[in-house]
Amino acid sequence: MYYILVFFTSLITLIPIKILYAISYYITKIIFFFWKEKYNNVKENYGIVLSKKTGSAPSADELKGIIDANLKNYAMFNVEFLYLNKMVKKGLIPDIRGKEKLDEALKKGKGVIMCTLHFSNWDIARLTISSHYGNVWAVADDLGGGYSRFIQETRGKYGINIVLPNKNLKDAYRCLENNGILNVLVDRPVLPSEKGAVEVEFFGRKTFVASFAARLALKTGAALMLGCVIREGEKFYGNPGEIIEYNVTGDANSDLQSITQEIMKHAEKLVSAHPEQWYMFRRFWK
Repeated sequence: MYYILVFFTSLITLIPIKILYAISYYITKIIFFFWKEKYNNVKENYGIVLSKKTGSAPSADELKGIIDANLKNYAMFNVEFLYLNKMVKKGLIPDIRGKEKLDEALKKGKGVIMCTLHFSNWDIARLTISSHYGNVWAVADDLGGGYSRFIQETRGKYGINIVLPNKNLKDAYRCLENNGILNVLVDRPVLPSEKGAVEVEFFGRKTFVASFAARLALKTGAALMLGCVIREGEKFYGNPGEIIEYNVTGDANSDLQSITQEIMKHAEKLVSAHPEQWYMFRRFWK
């Protein structure tokens, strides 16, 4: 699988990116047409998001329009991962708007936990940070096999180091101890019974998410932010967000819940502003 992906990537980047965008969008629409479960998940999620954003239930046409825009963005995202090398060679690294906020967070000297969502293009977001600040670490799932090796090696070329919780979790703490930037995904819905699950309110409804970012912040004192790159057509700009303020009371369970809730409050603001860029193909609210 690994060598097939390497060969495929070398071959596919010979094709103009706009043609690949069109092909990827067509394939994505076909997949979601037949994969009814995922399509219905997206439809349900957007129904909740848009209802809270606008104050009324969206029409069928509104839902269809935003789902189509979402699938188009997701199709572009998949192509762009293969084009990272060309982007770097051409110097197409996004600027960071609000860079001074990230600089301020780093002044604490305890590192920054850069929370992120399944939003826009997280690989370009990490590439943007590594290009401006040096190596960045990112917590990721170990998918195993040649596919996982290919993904990790591709990211590693551009200063994106991977923390696999079941293998090298200590590197996450070492990153923060060295005043580095650690990327943690925070919008993964989990079962209430899962270790580290906390209940939060998101778009007016209760759901459970992982509290790993909050747990790291409590243990290390690192600054918290919720960042991303925001798509503008075929271009992006870096958006580190605001520093997420949090208080520590000493009650571990209460602190984990309140910090995670504060993170999701910032996440709701981001998704509400750019709902078509949020890729959530699971049912987010049970």
